[in-house]
Amino acid sequence: MTHQTADSDELLAAGKLDALIGFPPVPQELRAKRIGQVIVNSSVDRPWSQYFCCTVAARKEFVQRNPAATKRAVRAILKATDVVRARARARRPRTWWNRGFTTAYELRPRDDEGDSVQRWREYDPEDSVRFYALRLREVGIAEEQSEEDSRRRTDWRFLNELKKELKG
Repeated sequence: MTHQTADSDELLAAGKLDALIGFPPVPQELRAKRIGQVIVNSSVDRPWSQYFCCTVAARKEFVQRNPAATKRAVRAILKATDVVRARARARRPRTWWNRGFTTAYELRPRDDEGDSVQRWREYDPEDSVRFYALRLREVGIAEEQSEEDSRRRTDWRFLNELKKELKG
């Protein structure tokens, strides 16, 4: 079922939704209103919090033709991630309020929330791909993929180089 984000609290409180996937600031607002209960928080709950949550993807032909541009783009994304981590804590609630995502300026993420995307240097990307491939296979969305298929379809070269270059 799809619905407007603004209706999440009413639908969950009325029992018309059994569960929902929420992105900030919706979970924080629901928690503040004491609506529902967190089942999984992928930022802090294991095993989800131990893996990359997001992916950068490009066509193989583009990467082969434009390796310098590809590396620059990945570098920019990773640097931006670091900048966001440094600034987000204090600014996040104000930004949500200014953009009309929430009217509750005082809503703040819990201290243990929201840093998993920032720990990109610590994660093993191959392990993350295996983890999510298994989850997708368990629910029937993906077919079984061999280690060789995975190696052929992924290229960690830029990420590995940037981990060394962007030591934080």
